[in-house]
Amino acid sequence: MGSAYTPPSPRGRQLAFRIVGWLLGVLTILPSLAFILLSLVSDDPVERSHWFHYVGGFTGIALIGVFSVVFVMKPSWLAAWHVLVAQTLAWLIGGLMGGDLISGFYITALVGLVVLAVLHPDPRSLLRLPGRPSIPLMIYGLLCVIPAWIYAVTYAELQHGPVTDPHVELHHWSGVAVAALAIAGAAIASSLRGSGWQVSAAVTAVAAVAFGLAGLVFSERPGAPEIGWSWLAVAAGVGFWLLARIEAAREASTE
Repeated sequence: MGSAYTPPSPRGRQLAFRIVGWLLGVLTILPSLAFILLSLVSDDPVERSHWFHYVGGFTGIALIGVFSVVFVMKPSWLAAWHVLVAQTLAWLIGGLMGGDLISGFYITALVGLVVLAVLHPDPRSLLRLPGRPSIPLMIYGLLCVIPAWIYAVTYAELQHGPVTDPHVELHHWSGVAVAALAIAGAAIASSLRGSGWQVSAAVTAVAAVAFGLAGLVFSERPGAPEIGWSWLAVAAGVGFWLLARIEAAREASTE
């Protein structure tokens, strides 16, 4: 007879939880940073054509890595969990629109989310909504979805192009689509105001501003939004941060 299954001890479960979160964070962030640095110092015209894809895409795609690490370090922060759920949806939607959900490895977001939920010290707590969402922040986030969605649909469609296109081969068109959806999704997730929401709102604002600045700096590169849309992303990020500060002050005054 085979030995009976023995569930992991609380300490072993916590260790596995942290390992998975850190792995997801490291594998999402470090390779992207390496690609950015290598492309910036390269003299290859093809490699230089990826500048916006690498930098702009990183601002959104890195969010899942950042919040995976935050989540395993602060398991009680529901805001981190909400952002991870939003990131998973962004990855799934972008992958489906680009037709490369599997080949582009966007399915890994769902796998990572499920594993983190299973290993969480208190999985049932993840099903509880905070019960105090910010309506202004939520409306603001929903408005941000509109330009993000238009941008994502436009560039995800290019992912269906010829495989001879290096941007198709490297899944860059779907990558920038995912990045835009990820930032907008993080804004909506932050509006739920779960514990730790001020951190998630600040990171989201920085990501939006960084995406817009990348579009301005690399405006001539494939995938970059038009100048006006890049400025809109910068303004949206600043506006979201200011609104979050107002909501935080209002929350503090009622406690």
